[in-house]
Amino acid sequence: MLLVGLSLSCEHTSPFRPDVYTPDGPLAPGAITRLTYNPGQDVEPTWSAGGDTIVYTAERLDRPDHDRCLAFMPGRGGSVAHYRCRTSAADDSLDVFEDATFGAGDSLAYMRASSNLALPPLAPETITLVAGTRSVWSLPFTATWGTTYDALSHVAWLGSTRVAAIGERVTFPRPCRTCAVDTVRTGLDVLILDFGGATTALTRLTGADSASSLAVSANRDTLYFTRDGDSRVYRHLLGGGQIDTLLDFGIGIARDIAVSSGKLVAVVGGAVSYSVDSILGGSQPDHGGALYLVSGGGAPAQIGDPAWLFRRPALSPDGTSMVVAARNGAATADIWLFQLP
Repeated sequence: MLLVGLSLSCEHTSPFRPDVYTPDGPLAPGAITRLTYNPGQDVEPTWSAGGDTIVYTAERLDRPDHDRCLAFMPGRGGSVAHYRCRTSAADDSLDVFEDATFGAGDSLAYMRASSNLALPPLAPETITLVAGTRSVWSLPFTATWGTTYDALSHVAWLGSTRVAAIGERVTFPRPCRTCAVDTVRTGLDVLILDFGGATTALTRLTGADSASSLAVSANRDTLYFTRDGDSRVYRHLLGGGQIDTLLDFGIGIARDIAVSSGKLVAVVGGAVSYSVDSILGGSQPDHGGALYLVSGGGAPAQIGDPAWLFRRPALSPDGTSMVVAARNGAATADIWLFQLP
């Protein structure tokens, strides 16, 4: 069963009504358009604050170093206008720009990682959170409360000098002796970084342990998040509010949430699992899942091809469109644009 709580706070559109729902059948929204045809990976799309630009992480197979750069394209699709990379030409490092997010005035925050191509390690040699023109945090690190974080993801602006992110543990399991090494990123906490002072202040959201994804309301006063191995979406009013359950999909692990203009979208179930090791703790390998949309007070409905594996959907500021990375049997993902009902 699916329980829908109170409305998405301060979105000022049709609210979610308290009721008991079951998931609806596949939804046939308007046009679905493939935006990228890159033979490499295209992942983690997002929108500019005005909705006129889409930014995503693109693997540059046209460069010998195969850097993953931020690609900027028009909001309705088209040719890439420009890339943001560490260098304009290939060099002796593998650089990855990911988890881009826009704040007020189109301030851009993103994660930047780098490794030496000559002898690449399993984990990047340097990982940095960049906000605007500043490098505001380096990883890995151990927080004052004793938790070690290997990476950050789902970066979201809370103000002009404040961001939230999921702090993660990263492991590199090998499923069998001859298998390729996998990369598993498991959420640990919702972290808040305030870089308005001379040094960046780090705190964590109490009660959001094992958080796997997050989203922020349009006016930046409410956080929504999911948890490892959990089918529910949680909500927290910043500034002292309690954490409550917004909804429960009840049909699989929920993650990769996005919220905008009275709509909520999430990836649910699919190629994901959760287990707990007595020493290492929780682990959530994730290769994508089904896509579900909740619009206003309606029941959640599956959208998109149920055979595809979706990751990291992003709703446009006006809630009329969505971009998402998807794999439809190929080894690489592409970016797709949905026009929403």
